[in-house]
Amino acid sequence: MDMLSRTEPSFATVFEFTTMGMAIISLNGQWMKMNHSLSAITGYSEEELLYTDITTIFLSEENDKLIRHLEQLLSGDLRSFQIEQRMKSKEGTIIRVECGISLIRNSDNEPLYYMAQMKDLSIKSEMERKLAESEQRYNSLIEHNPAGILTSDLNGLILSVNPAMERILGYTKTDMVGQSIHHFWEQEDQAEYLTDSVLLQTDNYMLRVTHKSGDKIELGLKNVPIIVNGITEGVYIIARDITQHNKDRESLRVAQQDLHDTVRRQQGMTMKFRQMRGKFIHTLCDGELLYRLGYKPSHILGNGLYEIWPFYMASNIDKYYRRAWSGEENVMYEATFRGITYLTSLRPIFENGRVVEVIGSCVDITERKQMETELRGTKELLESFINNTTDAICVLDQRFKVISVNSAYEKVFGWNQDELLNQLLPIYPDFLEEHHKEIQDLLKAGNQISGLETVRVRKDGQLIHVSVTKTPIKNEKGEIIGFAGITRDITERKRTEELLRKSDKLSVAGQLAAGLAHEIRNPLTSLRGFLQLLQNDMKGKQHYFDIMLSELDRINFIVSEFLVIAKPEAIQYKRSDLINILQTVIALLDTQANLCNVQLLLEFESDIPEFICSEMHLKQLFINLVKNAIEAITKDGQIKITVSMQGSEMIRVRTQDNGCGIPEERVKQLGEPFYTTKEKGTGLGLMMCFKIVEAHKGTMSIQSQIGEGTIIDVFLPTQTISKDMSEFE
Repeated sequence: MDMLSRTEPSFATVFEFTTMGMAIISLNGQWMKMNHSLSAITGYSEEELLYTDITTIFLSEENDKLIRHLEQLLSGDLRSFQIEQRMKSKEGTIIRVECGISLIRNSDNEPLYYMAQMKDLSIKSEMERKLAESEQRYNSLIEHNPAGILTSDLNGLILSVNPAMERILGYTKTDMVGQSIHHFWEQEDQAEYLTDSVLLQTDNYMLRVTHKSGDKIELGLKNVPIIVNGITEGVYIIARDITQHNKDRESLRVAQQDLHDTVRRQQGMTMKFRQMRGKFIHTLCDGELLYRLGYKPSHILGNGLYEIWPFYMASNIDKYYRRAWSGEENVMYEATFRGITYLTSLRPIFENGRVVEVIGSCVDITERKQMETELRGTKELLESFINNTTDAICVLDQRFKVISVNSAYEKVFGWNQDELLNQLLPIYPDFLEEHHKEIQDLLKAGNQISGLETVRVRKDGQLIHVSVTKTPIKNEKGEIIGFAGITRDITERKRTEELLRKSDKLSVAGQLAAGLAHEIRNPLTSLRGFLQLLQNDMKGKQHYFDIMLSELDRINFIVSEFLVIAKPEAIQYKRSDLINILQTVIALLDTQANLCNVQLLLEFESDIPEFICSEMHLKQLFINLVKNAIEAITKDGQIKITVSMQGSEMIRVRTQDNGCGIPEERVKQLGEPFYTTKEKGTGLGLMMCFKIVEAHKGTMSIQSQIGEGTIIDVFLPTQTISKDMSEFE
């Protein structure tokens, strides 16, 4: 049945020719009639869809909603409805349509069919699309613009703000829309003036406002009028937070000022130049040195070399400028002007591999040049002193290899500098090798060795006596970079000392002669008397033989000790007992002391260990000390020798008498050759005493008071002393 035959002819015409898709749908949901517009929308012909279910072309997930609405129409709950549905065209594309459906009834109000109207929502007019796109672009420009944008009417009422403006001021859109701009940008009591001045601004301007947090911020602003149909309806206010920018600009200004002040006040001079029109033109020049040279920056800037300096000076500097401009790094030259010598360092500045400018730094080296001149003179003086001194001087590196020796060194040892250069010194005897290593260790540790008396070997193999002083050479950081040694040949002095020592022995032997003669005469008298008795009767006289033997032993002992002192012999250092040494000295001098009415006392306050020493020299030492004490006593005298330990490594032997004493001013000179307090003395005995103690690595001190006596303390170490005692050989 033709469903349209029951309708007015005009409706049938509209149904067929309207641009809107229309269809008649049966009450059970099947297509019964559709116009050409709907066929165009769906892509299906009327024959393809006729009597098929309408849900076949709609997406399945939306069919429930469509069927539910159709049921509501049929039940009378709805008179009509309009919904958006997604439809699948014949080509398979998804089409969004606006679907309006109503129920057609007859005169008896009985439902006949559904009338559907469908509009393709994806097809809009070009104008609508462009308008929508334009609106989106506008919204995007406003919403995503990094600059804050505020829309205001001509009364200053805020109409809208974008997110950037919210971030800048700290207020939300809700806080600002509907409020006056001076509510947020008010400065002190200038609210009305500020509002008017802000809205009327046509150029870029700055404004200092308060952030919601209370901080002051600075804004850079630009007004853009809103014009509709030729009438200004409001203003776009575009803002940027330039607080940090202004701070950075101020910091840059301060830094530039500091740089300018630094360049201006520096003790040296900084300059820059470029090559322009074939000349080197200065673009910067400042510093204290410039003013000391008699110039100002205005004399230099924009001028070339020949316009600034005298011709001879400019022509010399020009070649250095050309080297730097050609790209050579760190070109340096010295120049002197008006009595000032300065050093200049030039460095090229490159851009894209090409020199665009050269910067120069100048420092005043006038004082340094003067010091160099003085140091050169001092160096020449020192070299003259080193080369002309009689002391042998050598300089060694850290490995103790020779760097240089002076001419005296060549004369003393026989090797020339070429033979010794970069070699270890060949002057050490084999038997002193261990001692040599000890010296090197001390020097490496930073210690100085002063006045060491020892022996060394010449090139010809001869041993010579020397006094050596060695010291480390350190740099400014305190690091050892080498060693210096000064050696003095003391062979002749040693020979002289040996002669003096022998002379002193003869003097001691002569002084002992009187005592020895008396000491020998008494035993001989006893022997003679007892022999006379034995001539008369030999019976019952055996104890006389014992006495004679004892006296003969005493004679033998005294003569032996006398020979030890008087007879030269090879010195031997061995472990000895100090108690036996001192008891021997007391026994030897006891007779002389008795003749002088002097009592000798020997006391040991503690156990005394044996130690390495020269027994003969120690006997000579204490004989001299006791003899001097005996001679200083006029009558009823006493000499007390006390031996004690001072700690665990030092023995003290104190000789104390009650003689006449020595004036204080003379005590300091005791021990000097030929200085004596005796009328006929030579002063050599006490000098030898000091030498003996020094050779045993000990010390000797003298204390004396007039009328009270003298105390002499000899300190001797218990440890093994150095075997380098050749000065007494």
